[in-house]
Amino acid sequence: MSESERALNVNVFTAPEKPLVAERPRPFGAPMAWDPMTSTLIYGEYDAVLVDPLTTVTEAGALADWVALHHRNLTTIYITHGHLDHFSGLGVLLRRYPEARAIATPGSVELARAHGRALPAFRKWFPGQMPATLTLPEPYEDETFTLEGHELRIIEQGHTDGKNSTSLYVPSIDLVVGGDVLYNQCHAYVAETTPEIRENWIAALDRLAALNPKTAVAGHKKPGAPDTSECIETTRRYLTDFGRLQEETSTDRELFDAMHALYPDFAAKQAWLMFGLS
Repeated sequence: MSESERALNVNVFTAPEKPLVAERPRPFGAPMAWDPMTSTLIYGEYDAVLVDPLTTVTEAGALADWVALHHRNLTTIYITHGHLDHFSGLGVLLRRYPEARAIATPGSVELARAHGRALPAFRKWFPGQMPATLTLPEPYEDETFTLEGHELRIIEQGHTDGKNSTSLYVPSIDLVVGGDVLYNQCHAYVAETTPEIRENWIAALDRLAALNPKTAVAGHKKPGAPDTSECIETTRRYLTDFGRLQEETSTDRELFDAMHALYPDFAAKQAWLMFGLS
């Protein structure tokens, strides 16, 4: 059996919601916390690729231990986008797996470098939990890379919940790792969006839906939520509802309450997801 004939597998690590420790204003009385998030391991018979190595040192250490349970050679760590919460754990993973190559698109690396300026704020919110220094992925120019002969395709998605977002598609197992293009039973970070950005975000979701994936992993998801393609349509509906209610409501508080009335069971009921941390 050739390498390309051996089936790949996927497993998803979900880090729970993290309370912000530092004292901060509580808009509308909502608690301040970071929404739950995922890291995805795609693996073959011998080798593996990890997508997004999480935020804190503790999370990344637990993730590294979890990767070790799979008994595979970690060849590549792929970063879907440059938001600090998705790559600040990279140094921890590379210390455990020094032979792994950490890559991201040039646009994602550019945003990661810029977003690194937020590290002092993260240290304030999560004291003693952030790395001493940040490790950046290297810019990767190609549209694909491989795992045991299987193609992994990078999908450039433009500005979704942040600039230069990407998703990863693995055709041989009908897998989409959406990054922050996808949210799964979790309130989305729309604080940086405009109607035009949300229109692009919806187009990005349509690109993923057109692939008809069997498995779709969101960058942020409620623990226990299934990794199915249903989250593509749910994210699309969420963005559409947010845009509609933003026009129908008169104040931020009305918009916040209206969204949570529509999605009462979603994880991460924090006002900063809609209106920012400042």
